[in-house]
Amino acid sequence: MLVKGDAFSQADSGVRSEWGAAGVTHLAADAACLVVVDVLSFSAAVTVAVEKGTHVIPHPRPGDSAALFAEQRDARLAAGRHEVTQETPWSLSPAALREAPPAPRVVLPSPGGSAIAAAAPLCRSSLGACVKPPSSPTGSPATATDPQSARSP
Repeated sequence: MLVKGDAFSQADSGVRSEWGAAGVTHLAADAACLVVVDVLSFSAAVTVAVEKGTHVIPHPRPGDSAALFAEQRDARLAAGRHEVTQETPWSLSPAALREAPPAPRVVLPSPGGSAIAAAAPLCRSSLGACVKPPSSPTGSPATATDPQSARSP
């Protein structure tokens, strides 16, 4: 049997899957929609936040760069799981996000799903999680990610 092209390209498939940030970059070239599925906390945290009307902005890693990134976007920065306080109740932990007060925007840093979502180049559509967001308090739809606001200056 003759195999044309790359046997792993999935070019003839309507739904394709890849792994990690490199996979997102590879698929984004001709994908109409990217869906990030993270089996750890990111997807669940995005779901909980969006259900509360929060706009989630992914960031690839915690630390000073995430704090500056959040400040530049007038967003709350999610703390580490064991660093949640009354002043900073947002975390990558879905349970902590359920208990936290709603915030208009939260930066969720993580080396997994958030890093992959942040690596997604601007394409026609980019989803942080498979959720149908409710309307925000202003009446406009809440969004899991907004590629324009998630990009560094």
